[in-house]
Amino acid sequence: MEMASSAGSWLSGCLIPLVFLRLSVHVSGHAGDAGKFHVALLGGTAELLCPLSLWPGTVPKEVRWLRSPFPQRSQAVHIFRDGKDQDEDLMPEYKGRTVLVRDAQEGSVTLQILDVRLEDQGSYRCLIQVGNLSKEDTVILQVAAPSVGSLSPSAVALAVILPVLVLLIMVCLCLIWKQRRAKEKLLYEHVTEVDNLLSDHAKEKGKLHKAVKLKRAAANSGWRRARLHFVAVTLDPDTAHPKLILSEDQRCVRLGDRRQPVPDNPQRFDFVVSILGSEYFTTGCHYWEVYVGDKTKWILGVCSESVSRKGKVTASPANGHWLLRQSRGNEYEALTSPQTSFRLKEPPRCVGIFLDYEAGVISFYNVTNKSHIFTFTHNFSGPLRPFFEPCLHDGGKNTAPLVICSELHKSEESIVPRPEGKGHANGDVSLKVNSSLLPPKAPELKDIILSLPPDLGPALQELKAPSF
Repeated sequence: MEMASSAGSWLSGCLIPLVFLRLSVHVSGHAGDAGKFHVALLGGTAELLCPLSLWPGTVPKEVRWLRSPFPQRSQAVHIFRDGKDQDEDLMPEYKGRTVLVRDAQEGSVTLQILDVRLEDQGSYRCLIQVGNLSKEDTVILQVAAPSVGSLSPSAVALAVILPVLVLLIMVCLCLIWKQRRAKEKLLYEHVTEVDNLLSDHAKEKGKLHKAVKLKRAAANSGWRRARLHFVAVTLDPDTAHPKLILSEDQRCVRLGDRRQPVPDNPQRFDFVVSILGSEYFTTGCHYWEVYVGDKTKWILGVCSESVSRKGKVTASPANGHWLLRQSRGNEYEALTSPQTSFRLKEPPRCVGIFLDYEAGVISFYNVTNKSHIFTFTHNFSGPLRPFFEPCLHDGGKNTAPLVICSELHKSEESIVPRPEGKGHANGDVSLKVNSSLLPPKAPELKDIILSLPPDLGPALQELKAPSF
C-alpha cells in the first residue's frame, strides 16, 4: 500500500514538470505574440481580442477578421463596415457563428466565435481601418477538447492543473497588454507635448509636423495650426431659408419675424432655418471663425453639397452633416448618431471650424480660450460647404445674428456688427457688418466727430445705433 502511494506521488511529481515543459514548448513558439494567444473549450464561445488598440472614442470605418486555412488564401470570418455587420464574402462555416464586440471607452475590438469547433483552431488576422489609415495584426486560437470516459488520477490532476496554468498565462498576457497600453499612452503624451512646443517655434514646427502627423490625435493642440489655413467665407443667399435676413456683405445672418418673398429654388432650405456658405471644398485644409456672442442657441459646421434642402432634415454624418449645436445654456451637442452631449468650462463667444479634406477631419475650437471642442472623422467624397443656423429666438434671448469673421478673431469690439442703413440681400431690412477688423488702437467715435466740421458734429452726436 505504501509502495502504491509512493508510486502515485512520484507520478504526480513527474506530471507537473511535464505539464510545464509542454506549455513552455508550445508558448515559446509564439514568444513574440504575447497577448495574442487565446484558448477556448470545444463547443463553447471563443473571445479573440484584437491586439490593435484604438484611441478611446474612435469609431473604426471597417473591421475585418480573416483566416488563412490554406497557403496564399485568406477568407473573411467577420466583416464590420460603416457601422454594420456585412454577410457577403464570409466563409460558410462561420456564418451566424460570429459576433463583433466593441468597447468605445477601452478602444478594444473583440471577435466572439460561438459553438467552437476543432477546425476553428488556428491563426486569425484582425484588420482595422480608421479614416484613410489601416492596420492589422494576428491572434491564435487554441481549442481544448475535454476527454470522454473514465479518467485516471494522473489525468484528473492534469485536468485540474491545466486550467490553472492557462489562467496564469492569461493573467500574465493581460498584464503585458496593459503595460503596452500604458506605454502607448505615455508615448501619446510625449508627442502631444512636442506638438505644443512646435506651436511656439514656427520654423521647427514646419519641419517636424510632416514626421509627427498627429492631426487627429493632438486635436487640442491643433488650434494654432488650423488658423494657418484661414479662408474668408461668405453666405449663399440662394440657399437661405425665407425667414433669414442677410447683411449686404453676406457675412451676417439672423432670423427675421416673417418669410421673405424670395424664389423657391431647389437649393433653398424651406423647413430648417439654415443657410450654406458660398464656398465649395473638395481638397486641402480650410479654417474659418464665426462670432456667436451671447446667443443661447446656434448650429455650425460643414455639410455635403448633396444634403436635402426640403422638409424636415435629420442632421447626422450618415446624411452628410458634421455639425455642432449649442442646445441651451452651457450644454452642447455634436450631432453624431446618437448625439454626443457635453459641457464646456467656458462658453465660446467665437467658434473656429477646421476642415482637412484628405485627412477626413472636421474640428471645432473655442476661440475665446483657444481650446478644442470636438472632432469628427470621416472619409469624405464630393464637395463640402460651410453650414450656419442661427436657430429660433428662444423667447427673445436668441435674436442676435451669426457673424462670419472676415479676418482671424482678435477682439470682440472688432466683430460686433454696426448698422449701415438698408440692404436688400434677402428682401428685407438687413444689417451691414464691418468687413475688416479694427487695428489695436482704433480712434474712438467721439474723436472722429470732433474732427468733422462744426455744423455736422452736434447732429452726429445725437445718433443712436439700432440693435437687433
